[in-house]
Amino acid sequence: MVTMDTDREEVLQDALEYLKHQNTGFLATHGRAGLRVSPVSIFLNNEMGIFLHCFGGEKLINLSENPEACLLVIEDKWSLDPGFYEGVQVFGEVKEIKSDSDLYGRVEEWCPYTHQDKMTLLELLPQKLNVVDYPDGEKRKRSLELAKQ
Repeated sequence: MVTMDTDREEVLQDALEYLKHQNTGFLATHGRAGLRVSPVSIFLNNEMGIFLHCFGGEKLINLSENPEACLLVIEDKWSLDPGFYEGVQVFGEVKEIKSDSDLYGRVEEWCPYTHQDKMTLLELLPQKLNVVDYPDGEKRKRSLELAKQ
């Protein structure tokens, strides 16, 4: 595995390009409900806004007291080789967007899929990205620290 320092803009653009073509991720949270990894639906806006739809549950209990989370979005390469995947990890803080807010309506305009009204809308404010790919058959992992928002 190669870990590289590459151009910040290249890593960011590669992460965005990957994420905008995905619709499912796994959100890891930790709090009084314990350590949780939950599937979520994802979509982006044009400004690196990462939004998640999910049903309530223990992840929301955790996020109410500890907004730090990690979103993992991977693509299975259908290989028997363990660890062979491409994907993006996004570390940051998650906040709920209340359904009665102006932001909720604006964000829903970007949502590319139909979903149930009772789903919760979350925003992930990224602080760090990891991008893993195999450009020449060799694993490459690139990381990017982002400013806190």
